[in-house]
Amino acid sequence: MEDLIGIIITIVVVLLFTFVPLGIYYLIGKHFEKTHLEDIRKREAKFLQMSLVPSYVVDSDRQIEAMGLVTGGVVIGSDPFKRYIANLVNLIGGRVSVFETLLDRARREAILRMKERAAALRADEIVNFRMETMSLCSGNDAKPMGIVEVMAYGTAVRYAKEQK
Repeated sequence: MEDLIGIIITIVVVLLFTFVPLGIYYLIGKHFEKTHLEDIRKREAKFLQMSLVPSYVVDSDRQIEAMGLVTGGVVIGSDPFKRYIANLVNLIGGRVSVFETLLDRARREAILRMKERAAALRADEIVNFRMETMSLCSGNDAKPMGIVEVMAYGTAVRYAKEQK
């Protein structure tokens, strides 16, 4: 009987130390993700008119007043809950959807930072837009850490105001 009680206590302690922290990580991660997405949506609304063009072609009917390189970079990490779920999915295979929101937030944030720099230059559009992503790894064993870096860059173009 004492052995059974010891086993039950051990199981309860293991479950508590596994699932309670995971629940806390989930709630904290969800809060920060929601806050970041709300911030992104507000900032994106300001830059709807600024176009991103993947080609290097500018409007040939307008005179260019200024051009310059603009960049926007971000490094975003996942919370422990997402890493735990991703490791489980990795064992059985399949789509790791918990990291899709992380990548979406990183891409959108990098583009926003680039557009903010272009707006500081009073640019009308960004041409030759490109984006690079990289997963950051730890040490020599190159184990992924659930951290992604996204760099967006392009050429900010400001057209001369037309004289009437």
